[in-house]
Amino acid sequence: MSETQSFLVTVQGPTAEQDVLEHFMEQLEDSSFSISALHYLNCQSALSLLMHLELSDSADLKLLTQELHQLANKFQLELLISPLQNFKVTPPAHRYILTLLSQQLRPELLTKLFRYLRDKQLRVTAVSPLDADNLHVFEIKIHADQPIDRQRLMQELLQLKSEHQLDLALQSDDLFRRNKRLIFLDADMTFIQCEMIDDMSRLSGKETEVAEITHRAMEGEIDFKDALRQRVALLKGVRLSDLERLILNIPYTPGVERLVYILKTLGYQIGIVSGGFTRVIDHIKQRFELDYGFANTLEVKNGELTGQILGEILDGHQKGVILREVARKEKLLSDQVIAVGDGANDLEMLSSASLGIAFNAKLFLRERAAGSLSLPNLDALLYFLGISRHEVNALFQQEQPK
Repeated sequence: MSETQSFLVTVQGPTAEQDVLEHFMEQLEDSSFSISALHYLNCQSALSLLMHLELSDSADLKLLTQELHQLANKFQLELLISPLQNFKVTPPAHRYILTLLSQQLRPELLTKLFRYLRDKQLRVTAVSPLDADNLHVFEIKIHADQPIDRQRLMQELLQLKSEHQLDLALQSDDLFRRNKRLIFLDADMTFIQCEMIDDMSRLSGKETEVAEITHRAMEGEIDFKDALRQRVALLKGVRLSDLERLILNIPYTPGVERLVYILKTLGYQIGIVSGGFTRVIDHIKQRFELDYGFANTLEVKNGELTGQILGEILDGHQKGVILREVARKEKLLSDQVIAVGDGANDLEMLSSASLGIAFNAKLFLRERAAGSLSLPNLDALLYFLGISRHEVNALFQQEQPK
């Protein structure tokens, strides 16, 4: 027997015992094996133990096999010992984590996903569940010889995502995945559950005209700046007092307060940036005690909107510029930045962050973003950061938000 020979030991089965792992380690103490890898799971009375053992010259494999079988029989567990071929393992050039969120996990979904990854020469090395609320969340570790084109991967998986109501996000498996420090969110239909300019249009009686322009802009059919000027012009005459009452009744996206509380507790800087208006964004920034808020400024004369915008228009390009400038100011790498939005004018902002999430977004953005979230609650974003339900609940048990 070669001194370099190695074996894979698999132990599995239902058990209520809590000290099985200790007994197996104790059994190996007096042997001439060394453990080069160990994976253990004991969940809901189901045990799975996987060990890679390396054999030395003095090891008695037959005796050890008998002893391990006796121990497995004692706990009524299945045991399998398989010799492994010796070959040189090349460390992966690129490591990624693909996070999968689905309300209903069906075998055909995983079959199609794993087949796609294999066809792209992407090696799945581990699949682990993440504790979540009424949701299946899996973290899939992937090794690749070449860097993955995230935008192309998301485009190619779009049909699968639509068929199975699946959300995905691909990130580098590195130090920064759980060490992000800055998040910027779009306002309309992301942080809040409305298009404020559409709601404002009801005050001017121009709801239909404004809604049509908004739709075309979100689909990327017309330039955002032109669309904004056209819509703001239709707001001429709206009283500031009516606008202020509207702002006080903004409907916020479910989960946003929970998300902000958790991220602030973890030390995040949080910003909101919008092609909307400063009167709205300033109110949101103050209400949630956010660190940054950026938007366009409406001209007001004699207590009414004039239909004009003051200063340079904050468009999609400016959103990206602002995010990058704030990251530099905070001395953060792009690897530590998250961006969330729903429309075409959020693309540059999402592309400037290491984790750009299209939240209940139009097709234009879903095809181009590194990740997507189609659930109604915004705090599901935490799963993409590897934060489990258990960790969140533990945080809330320590200190409830004000």
